[in-house]
Amino acid sequence: MLGRFLGSELAAVALRALSRLRKKEDLDADEEYAVERLCSWLSRVGGADPLLDEVLDETQREFLLSYRLPEAEADSTPGSRQRSRNRQYILPERLPRNAASGAGSGAGSGVNSAAGSGSLPALQEGNSCGCETPGRGCSEDAEAANDPALQEQLQALEDWEAFDVFRLAELTGGRPLQAVALGLLRRRGLLSRLCLPEERVRSFLADVEEAYHPHNPYHNSSHAADVTQALGAMLAADDFASQLSDLEQLAVIIAAAIHDVGHPGVNNDFLIRTQSEAAVAYNDQSINENMHAAAGFKLLAKKENNFLSRLPAEDFRAVRRLVIRIILSTDMARHHDSVEDFTASLRLWGPDLRAWAPDKRAVALQLLVHAADISNPARPLRFSSQWGRKVHEEFFAQGDKESALGLPVSAICDRGRASVPQSQLTFIEYVVRPCFSALAEFAPNFVSRVQPHIDSAQRYWRQQQQQEEQAAAAAFSPGGAARAAADRGAGSAGGADAAAPAVAGAAGQDAVTPVARRAQHAGPPWIE
Repeated sequence: MLGRFLGSELAAVALRALSRLRKKEDLDADEEYAVERLCSWLSRVGGADPLLDEVLDETQREFLLSYRLPEAEADSTPGSRQRSRNRQYILPERLPRNAASGAGSGAGSGVNSAAGSGSLPALQEGNSCGCETPGRGCSEDAEAANDPALQEQLQALEDWEAFDVFRLAELTGGRPLQAVALGLLRRRGLLSRLCLPEERVRSFLADVEEAYHPHNPYHNSSHAADVTQALGAMLAADDFASQLSDLEQLAVIIAAAIHDVGHPGVNNDFLIRTQSEAAVAYNDQSINENMHAAAGFKLLAKKENNFLSRLPAEDFRAVRRLVIRIILSTDMARHHDSVEDFTASLRLWGPDLRAWAPDKRAVALQLLVHAADISNPARPLRFSSQWGRKVHEEFFAQGDKESALGLPVSAICDRGRASVPQSQLTFIEYVVRPCFSALAEFAPNFVSRVQPHIDSAQRYWRQQQQQEEQAAAAAFSPGGAARAAADRGAGSAGGADAAAPAVAGAAGQDAVTPVARRAQHAGPPWIE
């Protein structure tokens, strides 16, 4: 069977690679490629045969994903067959736990005692089902007792306005995801009711957090923590949470935590255009999302991380299927289909999930996590404006890569032409508002709470857009360049916009030179 799909030669290489994986031996480049092709095929025929599902599970369990981005100075030219010796691993090698606290670099250096090791200090939860007790246990109150600011953030895990993921990242030494995900699992009682060994949960979350790339301006563990907390706030705000089973609640929290794990900082189109190994393995379909799901389950498969190992096999498969479906639905290419599918189901069965067909309940959970993923403009302005800048920093970094590779620069990634305010306004109007409008009947309390923030974000970005227009007009008027420079100096001396001080100040500085440059050859700066 393998020979028919892979060809006899490649099948032989794949079988040899599987044998070496079982022996924990490293693979060469040809063997890695053969296993990637095997995983790709098995994932597409999943569910057709229990034996094939078992083979896929075993293969993914043994094979740590190693999809790389091409390097501009090495083998990144489309069509090149040369392999780089220094490849960028999506799942980087992690530090030993006993060495993590001594690493003097990155966000984890010089942090308080609550974040001084590879994972947050253990928080005990009563467990009456005979599960192992964490060996580093202490109470949640004891963990935050010496840090009122940390305690405040832990208490705000379900509060939309009070929670500040940027502050939590500082307080935890760059590890906000562990605090948020574990806090929600505990707060919803899932650790005790499902008898989940907390030490393994912590180990899993520590590995997941380390697999997020901290150098990404946007797709990092702070984003994952923000999305997970958004989901927790949704569950707390409305009655639909009481209609979910424990396994469904567990699945949505896991999915939110791992939905972008190992994100390379570039989008699917970039991976396709550069013929990345991930694009080949996943046949150009939801490449990043497929990788995130597979990477998350690879980390879960490690013995010290597998907190689901005690679930009945049927329950584990149900959780796995749901998590995968949810993560794949975060692909923005599926946005409109997700909203339409949910709207049709809501119209047919109403807002009570207990009336929904079993296979359609996943549709609601998919849209909940997707809404959490795109909820930045629904945050209070002091947070949403920061997220808006961060996502465009990452877009522009991708544009720089595209330029270095000699590829056409994507419109939204072009530093000299793209308008951040216009992009944010378009995103709010055509993506965020339709999504939250669809959720209004299903989660009315939550949607009514975030709607004023969406309106505020829209007003803010319109003001920023007007500043761009004025800067462009001033640049073309007689003496405009000199006046623009003077205005810039006065703006920096006089302080920033009161609505979002730090961000608005940066916006005022960004608005002049790039906008004028765009206007010289592109008409109005926000039109692409």
